[in-house]
Amino acid sequence: MILRRWVWAILIAMSCLFVGCDKDEAIIAPSEIVSGIENNQVDLKAGEAKLFSPSFDANGTLVYQWLLNGENVSDEKTYEFKSDAYGKHTLKFEVSNEAGKQAVEYLVSVNGTYSKGVFIVNEGWFGHEAGNVNFWDRESDDIIHKIYEKENPDKKLGVTTQFAYLHNTKLYLVSKAPANLVVVNSATMKELGRLSIEGTNLQARGFVAETDSKGYLSSSDGIFQIDISSYTVGAKLEGISGEVGNMLIVDGKLYALKAKELIIIDTADNTIEKTIPLGDKAGGMIKDKDNNIWIAARKQLLKVNTSDLSSDTIDLNNDIDINPSYGWAWNSGSLTYSKTNNTLYFMKKGGWSGIRTVACYNIATKEAKDLLTIDSDYMIYGAGTYIDPVSDKLYVTAIKGYGQAAKHNRLYIYDLDGNKEKTMDYEHFYFAALCVAND
Repeated sequence: MILRRWVWAILIAMSCLFVGCDKDEAIIAPSEIVSGIENNQVDLKAGEAKLFSPSFDANGTLVYQWLLNGENVSDEKTYEFKSDAYGKHTLKFEVSNEAGKQAVEYLVSVNGTYSKGVFIVNEGWFGHEAGNVNFWDRESDDIIHKIYEKENPDKKLGVTTQFAYLHNTKLYLVSKAPANLVVVNSATMKELGRLSIEGTNLQARGFVAETDSKGYLSSSDGIFQIDISSYTVGAKLEGISGEVGNMLIVDGKLYALKAKELIIIDTADNTIEKTIPLGDKAGGMIKDKDNNIWIAARKQLLKVNTSDLSSDTIDLNNDIDINPSYGWAWNSGSLTYSKTNNTLYFMKKGGWSGIRTVACYNIATKEAKDLLTIDSDYMIYGAGTYIDPVSDKLYVTAIKGYGQAAKHNRLYIYDLDGNKEKTMDYEHFYFAALCVAND
């Protein structure tokens, strides 16, 4: 009898073991997650709530995790997102069990009044008005006038606002005379801070940020390091004098453009690492999809490899002459770029009657050609050309002429092949400096 009991006990134990093994083998890893949201992208207004409820097949003991911008925010199956922080947010959901894991990532944009469109930064009417900013709203297809003054009625920009730079939901507006740098929230246009180069007769030119607290401001005589967090002007960089315009930062190197020279600076200690001469006056500087730096120099392009700082000079031919940004008054230059077709766009230099032609250079085919000519009764003004990285359209800013004719503004929109898609007319003595897309 005792032996029989032992046999039954052993059989029952083995049966439980086998059943347990069957249960383990039956656990299936989570299936591919269905987000239920087109392209996994969501647009919300500040304070608007959205419930995320992804679906999938799974069994066993399930573990959930939600990460918002890399930070763990929930361990529930669903998550309600709600934020007043303007800009783009990454929301990641993970589900796992003993057999595996699946994940899905959402891009959540929290939008303000000026989140979806293009800023048209204006020099302003010299001697009459400070600089100002208009906004073309893609959704309403309207141009909203003087948005900085609208959102900051007790403040003004500096004289001749000639440059703008967008970085991490902040729009940096540079004017030649104080206030040299005004920083606003790019979604609301509310001012966050400002600074001036005190005690000098220097004019500001361009700006670039390396981090949220460190940037550089170029001027009519050298470059200044800027503490963005406290809105203070730091030391002037040693060994750099004379007018400096456009700047870019790539992999810890500051690329600073003078009229006929590129200066490459190590941002770790602000020392000059290399200088590269230009064949003629510069007409803008951009970075392509492969991290190469391109500089317009009249009938040539300078290409700089940012990995080893080597450079090549390319002759444009075909009677292409890029309008320079250094002349009787500096502007940021017309050189702009589309990564979609790997092509550079720029204004072709014109005569006394004004500039009307836009040309381009295809980096892959190495072909330079005229692309389009605007209406004969208008002339391109300011930096003039800009590729919107959001819509991949080419914008051209123009005025009807000088004197009273300058109050007639026109914004052209073309596709990348130079086919005109839209013309928008509006009036005031704005003198458009450049366009910047809120992307």
